[in-house]
Amino acid sequence: LLPPGGVVLDNGTPTSRITQEAVPQGAFAALSRRPALRGCCGAPAEFLWVFLDEAHEAVAGKPFRTKVIARDAHGRQARPADCETLRVDLGLSGGARLSRDTAVNTWRRAALELVIENEVAEVVKAEVRIESPDPSMDVLLHTSQIKFTSGPAHRWSLTVRSKEDGHLPPAHAQDVAGSIPPGQVTTWVVGKMLGVAVSIHDRFGNRIALSSAGLGPLLARSDVLAGRLRLQPSDGVLEVDASGEIATIAVVGQRPGLAEIWLEPAAHNASSAIAKELRAQTTRTIMFVQDPDEAVEGADGVESAPSPPSVEALSADDARWAHRAQEVREAFQHAWSNYRQHAWGKDELMPLSNSGKDTFGGVGATVIDSLTTLWLMGLAPEFERAAAFVKEELDFTRADSDVSVFELVIRGVGGLLGAHTLSGRRIFLDRARELADRLLPAFNTSSRLPWPKWNLARGRPGPPTGEPTILSEAGSVQLEFRALSEQTGESRFREVADAAFEAIQAAGITGLMPVYLTPPDRYPVRAVNSKFAFGALADSYYEYLLKQWIQSPTEVRFKKMWISVLNELPGLIRPRPTAAAARGPPPSYKLVEVSPGGDTIWKMDHLSCYAPGMIALGLGELPKEDLAEGGLNATWWSVAQGLTESCVSMWTSTKTGLAPEFVVLKSAAPFSTSAVPKAARHSFLRPETAESLFYLFRATGDEKYRRWGEQLFQAILDHAKVPTGFCSVQDVTQAPTKKIDELQSFVLAETFKYLYLLFSPADRLDLGRYVLNTEGHPLFRPPRTW
Repeated sequence: LLPPGGVVLDNGTPTSRITQEAVPQGAFAALSRRPALRGCCGAPAEFLWVFLDEAHEAVAGKPFRTKVIARDAHGRQARPADCETLRVDLGLSGGARLSRDTAVNTWRRAALELVIENEVAEVVKAEVRIESPDPSMDVLLHTSQIKFTSGPAHRWSLTVRSKEDGHLPPAHAQDVAGSIPPGQVTTWVVGKMLGVAVSIHDRFGNRIALSSAGLGPLLARSDVLAGRLRLQPSDGVLEVDASGEIATIAVVGQRPGLAEIWLEPAAHNASSAIAKELRAQTTRTIMFVQDPDEAVEGADGVESAPSPPSVEALSADDARWAHRAQEVREAFQHAWSNYRQHAWGKDELMPLSNSGKDTFGGVGATVIDSLTTLWLMGLAPEFERAAAFVKEELDFTRADSDVSVFELVIRGVGGLLGAHTLSGRRIFLDRARELADRLLPAFNTSSRLPWPKWNLARGRPGPPTGEPTILSEAGSVQLEFRALSEQTGESRFREVADAAFEAIQAAGITGLMPVYLTPPDRYPVRAVNSKFAFGALADSYYEYLLKQWIQSPTEVRFKKMWISVLNELPGLIRPRPTAAAARGPPPSYKLVEVSPGGDTIWKMDHLSCYAPGMIALGLGELPKEDLAEGGLNATWWSVAQGLTESCVSMWTSTKTGLAPEFVVLKSAAPFSTSAVPKAARHSFLRPETAESLFYLFRATGDEKYRRWGEQLFQAILDHAKVPTGFCSVQDVTQAPTKKIDELQSFVLAETFKYLYLLFSPADRLDLGRYVLNTEGHPLFRPPRTW
């Protein structure tokens, strides 16, 4: 950056010579106050480029103000009319750009304001070009440099990288100094030396001096220093490099498993609030795995599906339900063994015809969707067979049909990522990346919303239909793609998912949203005049607002958006929740729908029965200050309990004890069921009520949720089981039931999983370490720090 006075561009009358002179600070101010005297201003003869800000004020993220001033041959303000005929261009290198408010070639009193913006700390080459409409005049060109420095400290980052050859390929490393949020998981091989690098960044990602934090020396700390993780040096003190911007320490994993690492100030007088914030921003979870080139699947040192706990090892409460957990496990095995015998490699089992069908392109959806259930139930041999299918038989090039992008993400990408999360095996991550790569072009639309269907083999969308975008489908791919970027370090997956999410927000509606948006090929995105609902067409969009915040707790906007939805949800609940009602026994709350015109649609979907579980999960995660606002805690616990009771009633009130797809409600209190329409009498053995029972039991420990789960499971055994698996049921109001020749993969992925976890001890799946996607597959989450 040249002296603050500026640069003079002198074209003589005319000449191509460009000279530079130092102009005293304030020279521009004197010139700008000089009045334009009628008839005495001449044509532009020289130009002064003035930097209005001090040199040290060229800061990333802050506008840098400059002006080009035209003077005549006598050093006076040039004739404004002649200035208007000049063409001025400013070329900028790097990330610099002209402010949107800058109107290039708009002169005011022979002065042209050029405001430069840059979010990158760098030296910018700035090239001014002044051209006259007279072709005989030379083009004036001048180059200067502007140094942009970093802005104020905004966040810490902790990056894990290999320090030697033999580490996992770069796709398995993760540079969390970029867009990846803190507290996530990277996968590394046992015994390989890793470098942990720490730095501070401004809000644009530019590094700044570590000394600016005023904390002094930093220490690396871990939750498993004994045995699994070794620090070098052993005292954990980080070494600051010559730049003063990066501090490092070496780490070696000594055996497979998870380990957390974070920073603490070495100074004992650092406040607990500072230490807590530093830990929150720098916590990283590392999954150490055996070298895949040296290990054999299932061998010592390689994670294998854990066996169910013995009854003797259980608490008295859990021991009373161990037999039910085992019965659910046996029911799953009954379905799985028949799938293996009659439909292996097909997407879903057809139990009545002893065959299979391909509903998702023939990718073996039931195998992928069952992986995490096999693991959690401790079915090791079955898990190994499924893992072999993923490694040796799974072929996405054979998926030559138009398949739902949403379903392929939640079942396919989610199932494979969940298996990697639980087992640490690289093959699942590799295949998840492969599937996601084939799905990425589906997001290449003018709106950034994905095409609803995609052909994996041909890489093209289904035929255009002009149908609107379903809110839940476009808004429920983010958890999986963000997790994939976290695990691979490849940001492209997160970027397309985030772009789809931002496209939804561009519709300009906060809180509850209509269930339809404009088609993917329409821009800009707008909401379509359609109903408001919490069940079909909308459900998992709201679920993922909460779970994206759990997955990335520093992105508090997701939490705020979810709370905003909660604040508007009473409009869909009957009776409407009140603080007074929350003080007594919970009413039997119902979830209804509202038409575009504001009329109540007296219908409750079974799909909406995920809501009480989501509410219970959210209330258990929110900080105390959020819960205290507006009595959120007491009111919504009552709602979660009352909705769960209504969802259970959808099952227990039918002749078979199985729930229909939806029920019609009476329009007067207590809003009980009026009818089960013929179009709603089937049951796919959906998991939403079992899911909520699982979350409510985990939150309260109240055994009534296990008793209700027992009723659900018994109804499935009594009315959906057949010799070759389990079937959907055609009419839940009739017994004996007429079966439908299908077994949806979500019965194995979710319904049996949630029932098994409901009857099992809490350590079977630690909700403090995992967040479940909408298909019930565990993904890593950072620990809570509040």
